[in-house]
Amino acid sequence: MSPRTKGTAGFPAGGRPSLAALGAPLQPQVNLLPPEIRSRRALGRAKVGLAFVLAGVILLVALGYVYASLTENRAANELAAAEDEVRALQAQQSRYSEVPQVKGQIAAARQARELSMSTEVLWPDYIRAIQAVTPEGVSLSQLSTEMPSPTVGMSLSTSPLDAAGVGAITFNGTSRTLPDLAGWMDALDAIPGFASATYTTAELTDEEGVVVYQIAAAVRLEESVFASRFLATDEEE
Repeated sequence: MSPRTKGTAGFPAGGRPSLAALGAPLQPQVNLLPPEIRSRRALGRAKVGLAFVLAGVILLVALGYVYASLTENRAANELAAAEDEVRALQAQQSRYSEVPQVKGQIAAARQARELSMSTEVLWPDYIRAIQAVTPEGVSLSQLSTEMPSPTVGMSLSTSPLDAAGVGAITFNGTSRTLPDLAGWMDALDAIPGFASATYTTAELTDEEGVVVYQIAAAVRLEESVFASRFLATDEEE
């Protein structure tokens, strides 16, 4: 085979590829187009690219407009729903406009009841308790109380030895024999709410030919004697 003979795949026998095999033109070429035409073609390609860019911008603007319109419509619908709810609430408010006044009247009535009953004492229970500890043979009479009212302060004892209290009970008793006065006073002090029980007099008197002992006693009352049945509860407050 001669040195000029081509091998397979268009390569020379020596194995070095030729320029033609690499895609180079077989003969030199010269671009004879005027520069104006080349510039016009480049400008056309630039215009096409700008047209695509402008179309993309217009598409983005259109999408933004559509999104803004949807958002505005949704906001308008939400505003309309909120306005409808406000009007409904205002209508209900007009229906229940008297409720605050009624609640105020109820609260005022509760306060008045609590004040007026703040010094309530269940006297029958305490009278029965006094009778229960009274010595046998002693008859009680002339029982009286000195208690504060809702508008008047507590009664203070004049004796420094008496316990502090809110009021007092005084009563008289008659007996043909002199009872155990100390034990009686201790029994009165043991009644819940009672304190500083004392007897002021224990003297002999003649009642229609019968000699008896006249006994005067008093006992201080603590604040726990108040029934407190109408104090405001947490639910009422």
